[in-house]
Amino acid sequence: MVVHRSWEIAFDVPAARPVRAARMVVAAHGLDRDAVFVLDADSDEFVTVPGLPAHLSRNTVSLSSDGTRLVFLSRQDDGAGPMRVVLHTLATGARQEFVSDDSVRAALSPDGSRIAVLADLSNGPGIPGVGDDIAGIVLIETATGARQPLWSAEGYWQEDAISWSPDGRLLAATYLTLDDIITTVVLDLSGKVIGVHEDRVALPGAHSVWTSDRELIVYPEPDDESPLIAIDVPTGSERRFTRRNFSGYLAITGGRVVRPGSSPEQVVTTDLNDTDERPFLTFRPAVSIEAIDIIPSAVR
Repeated sequence: MVVHRSWEIAFDVPAARPVRAARMVVAAHGLDRDAVFVLDADSDEFVTVPGLPAHLSRNTVSLSSDGTRLVFLSRQDDGAGPMRVVLHTLATGARQEFVSDDSVRAALSPDGSRIAVLADLSNGPGIPGVGDDIAGIVLIETATGARQPLWSAEGYWQEDAISWSPDGRLLAATYLTLDDIITTVVLDLSGKVIGVHEDRVALPGAHSVWTSDRELIVYPEPDDESPLIAIDVPTGSERRFTRRNFSGYLAITGGRVVRPGSSPEQVVTTDLNDTDERPFLTFRPAVSIEAIDIIPSAVR
């Protein structure tokens, strides 16, 4: 499995070249520069993605389910204007851009036909308690750019997360209610609410939330120990794991947790009970990781 491998990455020298498809993307900051790396599905090497916008939001970067495109938010090349949702084809550098001044985070559907966008639909100045504070989800058709409002609720986007179930039939998103309760909501594509899970936070990685078509992984908030919890969506029942390290979650894939290691330059994996620690990524020198997304087909 890819999560049982380990790589050492010199942050300032990975080759910059197009790739046909990737199995993992890492967005990082270090050495006074930013970089987005992908794990080339053909060569099994990390390379830097060339030609990305100067003002992309690194913490929003994810992969399409087939590994051929990056999905992220970015401002215009001059840093001005509204935020764009961008699909960037790795092999050619071609882009599709969807302008929206309310985008917070975006995820591409497994079949590539739609983008689910977390949106701040507030009418006020963006200050909690001032004006109408509305969080919402909008679907964008990738072929036409047509927008379809799917769902909204009073609240704000915090601990931003949105993810499609592997079969593309459900969405999970995390937001903050007006009562300051962090909540993960599960919806079908008609906008019907399937489940509301208070004090439950989904990881931001597009492929880190669902373990199957019916089960998602979250962690509790507030909770000093913050162990992972698996939720069975049809029944709402929960399975709680254990936690022995409190350095934060970066991603989850194939039953493995990706998190910081004991040294600043190291990233490790563990099982869901925080045991069986194994080296995963080592950056020299150490970097700040903004996002990691690993597609399900990478686990083999």
